[in-house]
Amino acid sequence: MQLEKNLYGYIWQGKDNNCNSYLIADCLDQNKHLLIDPGHIKTKVANESALEVLLKGIQDDGLDPGSIGLILLTHCHPDHIEAASFFQTRLKAKVALHRAEAEIYQQMGGMADLLLDEGDLILGTQPLKLDIFHSPGHSPGHITIYWPEKKVLIAGDLIFYQSTGRTDLPGGSLSEMKQSIIRLSSLDIEWLLSGHPYGHPGIIQGAENVKKNFQFLLQQLMIEP
Repeated sequence: MQLEKNLYGYIWQGKDNNCNSYLIADCLDQNKHLLIDPGHIKTKVANESALEVLLKGIQDDGLDPGSIGLILLTHCHPDHIEAASFFQTRLKAKVALHRAEAEIYQQMGGMADLLLDEGDLILGTQPLKLDIFHSPGHSPGHITIYWPEKKVLIAGDLIFYQSTGRTDLPGGSLSEMKQSIIRLSSLDIEWLLSGHPYGHPGIIQGAENVKKNFQFLLQQLMIEP
């Protein structure tokens, strides 16, 4: 589904748990694409063909999955990363993640091509400038990705519609999550793109709606806006 020029969202609509994926088209050299959080190959309970659904969605938007040149992972939970191996081994895409997630990714059988720190990520010859925020709380090396030109925040499992990510998993931290959300709440955001469709597609559009969502979360976390 096209959200903006060169920005696409693939909202998981299956019965089982899987993540939303997002794609920025034509942003790499040779007009290749960036894919964020490719999700499962098959879901773990219902055995749904999540990767096939994603590939079909990309093709239906007139894009070639074979032109995906970079996979960017917000964090290394299986429901976000499993299909990265397909793009890396079959389509020769590179995989990037925060260096604090590298060890767990390796333990799960993956090998990152690019380890990220907080800061600017410059891609392609155009170029595309993304701001990488280290946003721990859900996992130690969780990142959020801000595209300032389009005022887009890809929030992974940190922020959902009127909800936040879990902090009870290994490496989770409620105090770190609070600080991460406070930092991001000051950004100028027109599109907030979440990692799951939990009771809502996970796409919040419009600066006022995004602001209200942050205010709700800050109140729920008992933080003064």
